[in-house]
Amino acid sequence: MINMNIKQIAGNEDHQSCHLYTFYPVTPFERLAAQLFGHIHLGVVLLDDGLNVMEMNLAASELLSCDRAKVLYRSFQEVITRSEISHRQRERLLSMLLAKGDEPRQAEVEWNGNEEIRYLFLRIQGFDDGESGLKGKMVVIEDVTEKRSLSLQVRRNNRLATVGQIAAGTAHEIRNPLTAIKGFLQVIGHKLKENGQQKEHGYIDIMLKEISRISNLVGEFLMLSKPRPTDLRAISVSKVLKEILPIIKNEALLHNVDVVIERRLSSIPLVIADGEMLKQVFLNLCKNAIEAMNKGGRLTISMYTDEAEQTMAVEIADEGPGIPGHILEKVFQPFFTTKENGTGLGLPICRQILHEIGGEIEVDSDEQGTVAKVTLPLVSSRVYADS
Repeated sequence: MINMNIKQIAGNEDHQSCHLYTFYPVTPFERLAAQLFGHIHLGVVLLDDGLNVMEMNLAASELLSCDRAKVLYRSFQEVITRSEISHRQRERLLSMLLAKGDEPRQAEVEWNGNEEIRYLFLRIQGFDDGESGLKGKMVVIEDVTEKRSLSLQVRRNNRLATVGQIAAGTAHEIRNPLTAIKGFLQVIGHKLKENGQQKEHGYIDIMLKEISRISNLVGEFLMLSKPRPTDLRAISVSKVLKEILPIIKNEALLHNVDVVIERRLSSIPLVIADGEMLKQVFLNLCKNAIEAMNKGGRLTISMYTDEAEQTMAVEIADEGPGIPGHILEKVFQPFFTTKENGTGLGLPICRQILHEIGGEIEVDSDEQGTVAKVTLPLVSSRVYADS
């Protein structure tokens, strides 16, 4: 038995249709090349000199979210024109395809297909085989979505490191004069109060509050300055929340917010964490949730475990107006805030703390409210007796 490659060429002449079939044997090398072409993870599209699709492998059809059978022998320009990419990116790809010469051209585009946004790196290069007479262009496509995500994470970590370096060099220099100023203001305020100068004493109180605010900001800088020594041990999240619940409820009372605790637990599991750091994370997230409900509402703190992943999750949900998508993707950026007096360091600090103790944090939001989910690693199947 001989493997044959059969090609059909159809045409019309003098109102009569004709079909031409060519047969030639397929060598083992050609068969192997075809298998490699079909199964490599890179997408490959071969175009003739008129930019019609002559061949496309499986990876290319998946990355471009198109049916190979429907685009074969059709213009590749149509594939790009119908794609959901920006006008600027579409024009750039078309100009690369139409450019003369065989030198490679490349571009990264945001490709939206099948309700999933991917970042694709396309390399377009011309070819001209003098022996066979074949010429056209080859498009190699690589999915760089994960690489892009890792790159963003590296840049975010670099920003945090820069903030840390600045904080380490300036925080103590700022705190020392602040402490002296605060002390003298307290003495002056006491004297003014003794002399019955209530109006002037009120000015001192305002200055002391502003100094405390600056001191808190410096403290947040220090939190980002360098990794802190952590006291990792088996602890009960339920017990940690119980210790800070009075603080949360007092804050909620001032904003007309009800606090509800939901324990979807058959037992009280242990997690590996630093209890004091967890308190800071939960207090920060609850404070954000309470402040988001300007007209009151309900703050829900839910706890549940995922035995398959060996993790415990704590969800802090509010009934606020939600966070728009273009803002939601920036909430972990240092100094990004929508609050008038916010520092933009609360959530970055929460994520850094959780990173140091092996946990994770996610924030999801819609018009019904916002949910912050904290995930922590379980110790084992052991439980903590005191809830």
